[in-house]
Amino acid sequence: MAIQDDLLRSKLLEKGLVDAKTLDSLQSSLKNQGGTLEALLFDRGTLPDEKLGTLIAELYEVPYISLKDRPVNDELLALVPYSVASHQFVLPFEKREGELLVAFNNPHNYELINFLENKSDLKIVPYYATKKDLQASLKVYNRNVNEKLDSLLQGALTDTKKLESLKDASQIVDTVILLAYQSEASDIHLENHRNLFVVRYRIDGILHTIAELPIAIADLIISRIKVLSKLRIDEHRAAQDGRFKIVLEGNEITLRVSILPTYDGEKGVLRLLSSTRQELDLENFGYSPKNLEIIKNNIKKTNGIVLMTGPTGSGKTTTLYSLLKILNTPEVNISTIEDPIEYRLDRVNQTQVNPKTNLTFGAGLRSLLRQDPDIVMVGEIRDEETASTAINAALTGHLVLATLHTNDAASTLPRLLEMNVESFLVSATAKMVIAQRLVRKICEKCKESYTVSEEQLKEVEKKSNVKENLHEIFSTIQAPKDGMFTLYRGKGCDACSAGFKGRTSVCEVMEISDEIRKKILNNDSPALIQEVAIKEGMTPLFIDGMIKVLQGVTTIEEVLRVMRS
Repeated sequence: MAIQDDLLRSKLLEKGLVDAKTLDSLQSSLKNQGGTLEALLFDRGTLPDEKLGTLIAELYEVPYISLKDRPVNDELLALVPYSVASHQFVLPFEKREGELLVAFNNPHNYELINFLENKSDLKIVPYYATKKDLQASLKVYNRNVNEKLDSLLQGALTDTKKLESLKDASQIVDTVILLAYQSEASDIHLENHRNLFVVRYRIDGILHTIAELPIAIADLIISRIKVLSKLRIDEHRAAQDGRFKIVLEGNEITLRVSILPTYDGEKGVLRLLSSTRQELDLENFGYSPKNLEIIKNNIKKTNGIVLMTGPTGSGKTTTLYSLLKILNTPEVNISTIEDPIEYRLDRVNQTQVNPKTNLTFGAGLRSLLRQDPDIVMVGEIRDEETASTAINAALTGHLVLATLHTNDAASTLPRLLEMNVESFLVSATAKMVIAQRLVRKICEKCKESYTVSEEQLKEVEKKSNVKENLHEIFSTIQAPKDGMFTLYRGKGCDACSAGFKGRTSVCEVMEISDEIRKKILNNDSPALIQEVAIKEGMTPLFIDGMIKVLQGVTTIEEVLRVMRS
């Protein structure tokens, strides 16, 4: 069982790690949402994981272990079955003379310890590890999944008759999903292409071909997906949407499924959604300290509208979820209208758009406003009705968070005017606009430095058709050394995809000042609004990207790639 809340609270106060006011607030949250103080402390990031883990290990009276980057061989894994490890959150990490060192999330699970001692014929030495650490480390049990997939696919290539049943096809589906999860893919694409059935993963925003299968098994794979999603397997001419849940490495994963008929057959796209893997922490999104301060100050306001903008896949909804996480306290009523609901948020009333029942963004938003909300999130402003309703909600004492499709922050407010919202209403309600893109981060394990000269930067400008003077921009951000700038790139390794691992944001945050309000009232162009915002201190998207290039977070090519989208 977890450490008792009172005992943990007492220890935190004794060590001076958390003050009483913060603990009172956390325990107030627990009364409303349930759970344990231990879990909430980790979830909120109140303390660094290692510091909190060390403290909890003290309370359990066992050593603390960090499993990050710790190798575990197959011999050890064989001593603890995966079914036990994934459900009980345990991992063997070292074998000594007559002893097996095992990381537990609950080191006082004596029944499990006895079971492991009987099974291994070794004395179990328990250590404490955080649940998050164990979840990440449990991947080692399935590191042979690539070989398993290759074996299954090879069988399909050589003998399609082996795959004449849904049961056989399910093995490939299960393995494809597991590999996608372990590769941290956001989407799985299953595509019919004349003579081939292609499997592709979207990893860090880029599609990668994983396998090319015989076309003969395409229907079986798609049928298996339909069965899991409770869709009609005899329907091949209409689009179908569904979802299903599975448990992988101790985490419940929701897969949102879209089946679409194409010229060569049905195509399936599966979106992997995992609230446990999704880090809704604004601090980790790549925002500069200045931008973070502006964002946090503006979401504290009790009314007005905050707008997120950017192309599809730029992290708009995830950012809004992270803002809601900050705002989500027992004192406020938060309601959302989304299409679709990407992640479940505790104590947030989330509604999904359903055109079949006439529950559109506009109609849903009008209904939400009769539910006495303090804060409203609109998944997307698509039309005049939604825009008008959102603005009026912001005018009548609600804080409204919404997304809009524009290229930059300055273009967002004129876009509302194009939807026939009166300029004085936009001017009165707009508080802040965030425009962002997602860029791939250089892999830390294989990162290497190199230098570039002004001539080389000019070559990049020429090849990429960049209007901006990169040398001038770089010189403004960071003084060159001997006329050279130090940049970074990933060489490529087993831990990454082509030298990149993970993504971060490139953004511009425009706070609506009195001067910008005047520009809105005058129906001035986005260029003039942009000019004022920059004069007032806004860092433009492109400049923010180049700052991250010089910081070694990403590459010039990656910033240029997303800026063209």
